[in-house]
Amino acid sequence: MYYVMLTVVCYTISSLGDKYISSKLKCTPPEFAFIVSFATMIWIGVLIPFTGWKFVFTVQNMFFLLSLVVWKIMEFYTSAVLLKTVSAYELKAWLGINIACSYYYNTIQGVYRWNLWVVVFTFMLLAGIIMIVQGQTASEEAFPVSKKRLCILFLLFIASKFLYGLTMGQMTECKTTSVLFLVMLFTALMQLKKVKIKELTGRKGMTGAFLTRIPNAAGLILEAFAAMESLFLYAMIQPIQLALLFIVSLVKKEAMGKKKLTGSLICIFAVCAITVLISA
Repeated sequence: MYYVMLTVVCYTISSLGDKYISSKLKCTPPEFAFIVSFATMIWIGVLIPFTGWKFVFTVQNMFFLLSLVVWKIMEFYTSAVLLKTVSAYELKAWLGINIACSYYYNTIQGVYRWNLWVVVFTFMLLAGIIMIVQGQTASEEAFPVSKKRLCILFLLFIASKFLYGLTMGQMTECKTTSVLFLVMLFTALMQLKKVKIKELTGRKGMTGAFLTRIPNAAGLILEAFAAMESLFLYAMIQPIQLALLFIVSLVKKEAMGKKKLTGSLICIFAVCAITVLISA
């Protein structure tokens, strides 16, 4: 449980850092992608001497590596736009759909058996998300985005995360930290023509943005320890993080009507229920 809670804290700080980079620093998608990928690459590089390096440069692995870069850029670009409008916990609430998608994918693959309750809670999760979207008010939108476009961006974000996880599982004879380092390196390099480094590094608050990536790198290691300690507790990392980010939003007194509040509570409950059912 110790590793789980540390992982949750690390990822929560990282998520709030993403919100800070996108919303407070007003970074464009390429700037957001560059800052996050470059900073993460640096901190992962610091960890590699302890975790070891292993990457086999086969044609298959290179194809999957390039695919991972594509999915990661899609994730960064969509989250950069979304976080100008929505809270960090809303992004995690939508990401709960990936838990359900993973279950259905693994069920089709024969890994899990069909469970009617998972289907029920999936619909409950979708209902909660719809209520959150309906509860979005114009006063909350520092960067106005229509609700239709908001949903499209969320779906692209979810797809990028799901495809990233699916592709990562196809990598063979490679250490995760080594793959992550290369993904972040290539992602950062691909943004160089779209960002002005001198202007970006001179922006006020950039040091804080860079430092928020330390917990993300630490979370990657702690998450592995949590998985070794207890698979069930490891699976609960995302639901606990979602609940914690929601509490942070309440403490910060972010704009939240009754419909959005109810939808958020429904999402947290549904995500926890689906996770418990899958892990049981």
